[in-house]
Amino acid sequence: MKKKLFLIIAFIAIFSTLFPACDVKNQSSLKSLTRPYIAQYECTEATYGGVDIKDKFEYIEIILKDKENLELIYKPVDGEKHTHKSKYNFNTETRELSAEIGILGYRFKPVVKIQNGRFTVTQQIGAKPLILKFKAK
Repeated sequence: MKKKLFLIIAFIAIFSTLFPACDVKNQSSLKSLTRPYIAQYECTEATYGGVDIKDKFEYIEIILKDKENLELIYKPVDGEKHTHKSKYNFNTETRELSAEIGILGYRFKPVVKIQNGRFTVTQQIGAKPLILKFKAK
């Protein structure tokens, strides 16, 4: 009996050492398990009218703060950081996220499908398409 108890304790000690994600500090929260789409997304590609504009920004990010609030944060090169807050809806069956965001005097109501931690926002501005591709950090 002592030998079995020793083996169980040894197994638990080895397992917890090899897998630090099992540490209480690093455990996933219930929120992340039930709403895995809630994350910080970084822009990986940005084009406007077929022209790459990503190099004009230090970063462009969308952060899903909780189950209904998001923030769009961007910083132009040599410019100031801008933050726009909005509400969003997420359909767990279709994996579609919809939101309304105002930027530079325009109101956008994109609907995107999140797949494998990635999504693309496509918005017509004037006669040119703005295409922003995002991936979860």
